[in-house]
Formats: sequence, structure tokens, C-alpha cells
Amino acid sequence: MLTLDNVCYTYRTKAQTIEALRGVSAEFEVGQFYALVGPSGSGKTTLLSLLAGLDVPASGEIRWNGSATATMDLDRFRFDHVSVIYQNFNLFAHLTALENAAYPLYLRGISKKEAEAKAADKLKQVGISEDKLHRLPSHLSGGEQQRVAIARALVSDTELILADEPTGNLDSKNGMRIVELLSELAHRENRCVIVVTHDPTVAGKADNTLLMEDGKLRND
Repeated sequence: MLTLDNVCYTYRTKAQTIEALRGVSAEFEVGQFYALVGPSGSGKTTLLSLLAGLDVPASGEIRWNGSATATMDLDRFRFDHVSVIYQNFNLFAHLTALENAAYPLYLRGISKKEAEAKAADKLKQVGISEDKLHRLPSHLSGGEQQRVAIARALVSDTELILADEPTGNLDSKNGMRIVELLSELAHRENRCVIVVTHDPTVAGKADNTLLMEDGKLRND
């Protein structure tokens, strides 16, 4: 589904040129849970950004179902195919849990009633009880906020789910719950789930662990 062929990416500043990715090649499939690990500065976040369609490689190709992302409308690619779960949740402070989860459907022009019915179902799936649907994020725990963020990723039915340190702000108990949810997304929902993590527990639950070192990728 997602193929990287000799992908390179370079940051340039007035002071220096940084080779963030140096010839990365890999394949990712639906129904699989991938962990992307490695030291800070190794290129993990840059790679995740390229997979999300936030930019295109300087050289090499990223192909989605055979088509290079460099030839696509990247806004449409992200809208149709990609959901991103952030470490800091990225919830709207003035929207309730239900409204946050339904937000991608609002953008698609789906009626408020239908959007919130589907969002409520996804929130229930990730363990948010009905009495918390109308609470603002500030009235939810960190684990609950992260589950709302995952529900928001689920409602769009995208094939590709990317998560950047999704357990970084959580205690071990809530972190493990999030890992279990991500694993279920891959195996039961048939999504391709790719997680950047420093947590060995998260990596240990993945089907495939990929190690980034100095802008290069190898199977661990």
C-alpha cells in the first residue's frame, strides 16, 4: 500500500545543510502495526511527516497504491487517506469530546446528527463513557484525551494512521491501553498503523519494528 524507494530529504539553513533522510526504502501494508524507533535526531519525525503528505522527498519516491505522492494533491491525499495522532492530543479546547471526534466529518459536509452518531460510536469503542461525551478536554484525563484523539482518527475511516509518541504524556497503565487500541486498529480494522516511539513497551507490541539511525532505516 505504501512504498518508500530511496527517499532522501534535506533541511537547509543559512548555517548548514542537514541530511535528515538518506536513502530510506521500506514497504508498509494494511493490517500491520509498525513501530519506528531510534535516537532523537535520527529522522523519525521527518519520515512521519513525509508519510503524512506534509511534504515530498527531495529525491526518491513515496508511492501510495502505486502512485507517487509528489504527483498528487497532498491536501486531498491527507484528507482522504491519512489520520495523525499527536503526542499533545491536538484537541480543540472549546469543543466537547463528541465534537472533537466528529470534527473530520463536519469538514466532509456530513450532517451534525450523522457525524456525532458515528463519533459517539467510535468514542464508545475506545472506552469513553457516555457521561463524558459532552465534557471539554480540560475536564478529561490525559488518557481520555488521547482516546478522543484516536476516536477522531477512526471516524474518517482512513487506511493510514500515523502516531507521534502517542504514549509520551501518559502513565504506563493508560499508555498500554493506547497501545492495545492501536494494535486493534491494525488487526481488527485492517488499517496500516505506524507509530514513532521511544517506549520499548510500545515497540514490543508492534508486528514490525523499524530502527532509524542517522537518517537511514533498517529492520530490527
